Parts: sequence; C-alpha cells; structure tokens
Amino acid sequence: MHYAMYSRQCFSGSLPFVSVYWAETITFPDESHPNAIYVPGDSLVKHPFIAINEALCGMFPLERLCLLHEMVHVKIGPESGHGEEFITEFKRLLDANRWEVMGCIDMPEPSQPTALP
Repeated sequence: MHYAMYSRQCFSGSLPFVSVYWAETITFPDESHPNAIYVPGDSLVKHPFIAINEALCGMFPLERLCLLHEMVHVKIGPESGHGEEFITEFKRLLDANRWEVMGCIDMPEPSQPTALP
C-alpha cells in the first residue's frame, strides 16, 4: 500500500511494481542484519521484492524511512550502493516533500532553535 503511494508521490509513478514483505529476520552472508533489503528481479527468486524487518512494524516513521531507502535502490539499482547518487536521490525525495512523507510536517524550520526537554 505505501509502496504504490510513495511511487506516485515521490517518484512520479516511475518505479516498477515491487512486492513488500515483513521479514522475521534478514541476514547477509557476512552475518550482518540490515533493517531492510531490496532484492532485484535478476536474483534467484526471479521477482523483485523489498523485505523490512518486522521488528520495525509500527515504529513510524522508521518503517517508512526503510521503505523509502529501499525504493531509492529500486530506482537507481542495488549495485550503486550508498554513494553520491544514492544520497542525492534520497535527499531529493525527502526535500521535495518537505519530509512530509515521513510525518515530519510539524518540525521547526532549520533556522529556528529548539528547546531541549
């Protein structure tokens, strides 16, 4: 549901359909455990998907941030890693929506100081 909405809202509907699943755990070959992963269609599974660790379920906005992160990989390709192209695209989509896609519409402008509790 959120994938299709963000595809329209943030990527002008240009992303291909990708299934999104909750995963009990995600483990890379090096034994690290990412919060989410994009698996492209040229993998052994033969259909692209995004998996998000179910521990993030209900942890708004973290679950959405992970989805958007993986959607950037869908757009630019997983082989690009997290270099300049990834950072530029991720910043573009957040800035273009004033971070509203993350539910951060009540955040103060950067020039306004914030009081610490």
